[in-house]
Amino acid sequence: NNSTQLELILLVYRFLNEELTIYGQSIQAQRRRQILNQIQKRVNDILLCLIRISNDLLTAPEQHERLTQTCLLCVNSFLTWVEYNHFEQYELFLCELFLKFFQLNSVKLRHASFECLLSLINKRLARRQLQQQQQQRNKRIALSPAAALNCHQEKLFLNYFLGDNTLEMFYRLLISPTDSLEQLRSIVTNDHINCLKMFGQFLVKLSNYLLQLFQQLATKSIDDNEFLTFVNERTLSFLQFLLLLNQHPFHLLSLNSYQALNLFIIRQTTLLSNEQFCLKLIFNLKQSLHRIHFPSPSAALVFTDNENELLKTQHIHNQQCFIYALFEYDSEEQFFWKFFSQYRSELQKLIKSFIGLFFTENVTDIEMNMSCLKLILENLFIYLESLVQRTPNETSDSLSTSLSSIYLIIEWEACYLLIDHVLFIVRKELFSSSASAIKFQEKFQLLLITPTIKEQFLRTLKFLLQFTPSLSEHIHGHVLNLLSCMFFITEHDQALAIQIIQRLLTTFQTYQEQAIVGGDKNQCETMQTQSSNAFLYLCKNFTAKMIEYYSELFPFLCQLYKNEFQLTKTFLSITVDEMSCPTLKLLDAAKILFYHKLTHATILDNNQLEEFYEFIKPVFEILNISLKADTLTLFIEYLDLCSNQLESTNIIRYRRRSLMLALHCLCLILRLFKQQQLDFNIRSKLSICLRPILFDYILKVTQFCNQLYDRQINPSYDILKANLTYSDTERQLYLGTYESNNMAKATITSTVAPSSTPASYVRSQATSNVTINDERLRDYLHRLFDICYQINGIYFAYDTDLYYLKLNDDNYLLTTYLQKILFENFNTLPSFRLRIVLRHFCRLFVENYISPSSTDKETIDELFLKFLNAFLPYIQQRLTTMWSNLSATAINYQQGQCSDEVIEECVCVLITRDFIDIIRYFIFKTIPGQINSNSSNKKKNKTNSGRNNSESMCEEINTDLDQIDEWDEQNTNNSISNKLLNSSNEKADYSDLFMNMIKMSRQNSTLALHLFSNLIRILFECLTFPDAYCVNRFLPIILPITKLYTDIIDKHVNTSSLIDIKLLFQCLLKAVEKHNENEGVNTNLISLIGHIYELWYNQYGKQIDLILHQTVPQINIELLNTYKTRLATMNDNNNKKQQQQQQQITERERRDTFKNLLNPILLSPISSKTKEGLNSTNPFNM
Repeated sequence: NNSTQLELILLVYRFLNEELTIYGQSIQAQRRRQILNQIQKRVNDILLCLIRISNDLLTAPEQHERLTQTCLLCVNSFLTWVEYNHFEQYELFLCELFLKFFQLNSVKLRHASFECLLSLINKRLARRQLQQQQQQRNKRIALSPAAALNCHQEKLFLNYFLGDNTLEMFYRLLISPTDSLEQLRSIVTNDHINCLKMFGQFLVKLSNYLLQLFQQLATKSIDDNEFLTFVNERTLSFLQFLLLLNQHPFHLLSLNSYQALNLFIIRQTTLLSNEQFCLKLIFNLKQSLHRIHFPSPSAALVFTDNENELLKTQHIHNQQCFIYALFEYDSEEQFFWKFFSQYRSELQKLIKSFIGLFFTENVTDIEMNMSCLKLILENLFIYLESLVQRTPNETSDSLSTSLSSIYLIIEWEACYLLIDHVLFIVRKELFSSSASAIKFQEKFQLLLITPTIKEQFLRTLKFLLQFTPSLSEHIHGHVLNLLSCMFFITEHDQALAIQIIQRLLTTFQTYQEQAIVGGDKNQCETMQTQSSNAFLYLCKNFTAKMIEYYSELFPFLCQLYKNEFQLTKTFLSITVDEMSCPTLKLLDAAKILFYHKLTHATILDNNQLEEFYEFIKPVFEILNISLKADTLTLFIEYLDLCSNQLESTNIIRYRRRSLMLALHCLCLILRLFKQQQLDFNIRSKLSICLRPILFDYILKVTQFCNQLYDRQINPSYDILKANLTYSDTERQLYLGTYESNNMAKATITSTVAPSSTPASYVRSQATSNVTINDERLRDYLHRLFDICYQINGIYFAYDTDLYYLKLNDDNYLLTTYLQKILFENFNTLPSFRLRIVLRHFCRLFVENYISPSSTDKETIDELFLKFLNAFLPYIQQRLTTMWSNLSATAINYQQGQCSDEVIEECVCVLITRDFIDIIRYFIFKTIPGQINSNSSNKKKNKTNSGRNNSESMCEEINTDLDQIDEWDEQNTNNSISNKLLNSSNEKADYSDLFMNMIKMSRQNSTLALHLFSNLIRILFECLTFPDAYCVNRFLPIILPITKLYTDIIDKHVNTSSLIDIKLLFQCLLKAVEKHNENEGVNTNLISLIGHIYELWYNQYGKQIDLILHQTVPQINIELLNTYKTRLATMNDNNNKKQQQQQQQITERERRDTFKNLLNPILLSPISSKTKEGLNSTNPFNM
């Protein structure tokens, strides 16, 4: 009975502590200390009592397991919030006590005691940091006796945590509790995994602790030599321990051990001269980069005697990884996508930072570092040679599926990644063009590329050139990529450079020919991707060198590119993956060489024009055949979108794929063209070559894509309906965005796009063929729509003359064009397609518009304003409907939000944000040279840095489905700061078009006044959307623009026909109510309401007072009247400047007044009717 009461008391304490911790985080440190001082005596008594109880429970913990656990967690809840000095005197006793609990058999107690240990270290670390900061600030504190390092205490503390006995105990009880796989299965439970996760954090904390200790030792003169020896000895033990954990089968613990090592290497660079340590780390990285192989249940594993020991240990390690992975993830696929790819990219970053550290500018260390790096390179070459020798040249069916082959393929992948990343940094440092690096380059080159190393490089290259593995196309791919990353060494042997280029292109050609006659589809596709990838790498990184061979290379590349369009093979996919499509890589490489020649030219000769046509011809031919159809029905029939199967599957697949490929090629040609700094004449000549494709084909296919969604025009709408919804790719993208914004981020800090699925793992598809085909078709239609609008947008981005183009005397292209691709089918497009139109087309279209300098400037500006006047209110109205529908469903779906609602919400937020950006592009100037800077540069950087030098196979992000998380990409672009609203004194940089609209409004132009009124209404209405991003983006611009607008309409006789002032003011009050929980947003909104009230008070005072009385229950009329009197006296004194300055209402005053006036809305819980807020579920409220 007593124990139950005690447990209850402990639980109450724990609950109170957790509340206190949360409260403590939200109040100021000073207030926190006050509270602590008030309860200090009590805390001391309680802590002492708890420690005593814990100690007593140690005698018979098994009988009272639950009570002991509660007691430990209660102690931990105190440790997390009390100050360090409260338990400083018991610290060593606590260490000992917790370690004793840790050694018991109960996993629950082990877990609880470990949490306490972690809290202890955190507190000690925080205390140490605080002391150091104080000492740095104040020399007197630093010199006081209290600041001296207590060597005895430190020694005891380190011995508890890093003593050999403790490390051995951690290893035995936690890290390697058993050798038997069967027992491991029973040991791996939630508790065990949580303990390992905490242990990972514990390692990183200990590393930080040791590093801080080193820092202190460096600044203080310590006489105790024994202590210094002891610290060094413990540190070495700890580093050995971390190296041991690198290979732990639980991947997260392995990652933490690498992170802890990384902390050490960065701050203790003397480690770089420790050859044994460096080689061990590189060896571990190589092992960890292996994919783990998930055994198929059918394969029976019998090891023959002659199978080597290495294979057996690898197999056992693999099985252990498998047990851990499948405990946390549902399937191998989930483990790869959700965790392993990120784990591996973290390791790749680590390799780069590790190798980068060798290139120091500290003259004393250069020699040591270079000799160690040389050793690493030599070891890598030896390893690569042994790998080549172990790879069988002959292949048989039994061999290619055997376990040893699978492991070999995985090992090649790891070896390639490692060498690729090491050489990437070596190359960057030896051949960098930055001024600071150049002075050390010669020294690095001398010390690193010694005759022996050069010899080894060249020997390895020759060795690889003669090696054509037939065991697996993946190994062959890695060999080609290795050749391209070692290309830089060919400056010592010209003949090798030519051999490498020949090897890459002939491999591509061989597999292309095999594919045309119908060879193994998977193999051909992999090999073409890998060889084109390696070749593209050479063109990007060694452009000047490749140009030397331009005359022979270019015709050959064009031929290969043309042949790609002749492939009638039954490709596995009908869509084109921008990241792995060999055709696009080949085109990219050829274009790089072509433009490199062109940038140095001022006139375009016929040869170059012919060469440019070579790129467009195949695209033109395919589009010509694919888009012969004049009606939607014929187009549907041609691509067999209704799956009538009148033609053979192969023909239909070929038609679908070739159309998609042609569009992707066109998009790439345009994108690359846009990035070039070409001479104006050359640019306009090339633009004219590309225009016919837009007029004849792109317009047509875009119209068809739009008409598919229109029930009136599309006769097959009902049959196609199922395929006109979200594709799986989109669904995952939207749900992923929702999750990543809502859930706590994964334990891995940075996320990178998943790397390719492993070579050894080809997913077997259990689903029926019909569903796969449906899914593929859905995906195809989504991508077709997407790529068409990308092309439309990019045409206007690079060829701005299109805005001013006349079709005949009185007809501009702009009118017909917009009618065809936007307005005709706007109403029937579903929201998730509208999102693509806004993102890929409308944003670029508005962003890149520049008022012409020609005579018809006014006509064209007016056309564009007409477009905006139709477009902006339409989208606003759709958004309002979407948000109100969502609010309705939010109330019903609060509990179990199903994925469709989540997707709707996500799409709605995205459209809103794109719409806001479009409005900002219309109002503000885009700084030239920064046009589309962020979105295109991101893409440019992705493409450049993607394969750039290194991250070839595994790190590029799929730009085809632009990552949704680029929301804030204009934050850096627009120099409009989000200071508060008084930015009216700063001159805003308005766009010419916007200024023209204001000028026309002052001249009473109906169009301009109408558009301006619409714009103001939209700005105010957007504030009422639940997404706080809208408010943040519009707050700084509403006031200056409303002032401009008020200035214009005050001179207008009939204001009410233009705008409803009451509605605008109502929007402001509604916004305050909607964003009530967001303090930052609300403070600014209340301030804005004050400014707007003052702006409109003279002209429209009665109207806005009426709204205040209607909206705010029990408004403080006295306060309002005092404020109005203030405004009236201010206006009377307008001419007496000095008085006016005294009378001026301050920002603080204005805010406080309106805060008090609006208090009834702010304090009352908003009724469910008005709370359309979605605040509870909106994942994007920043």
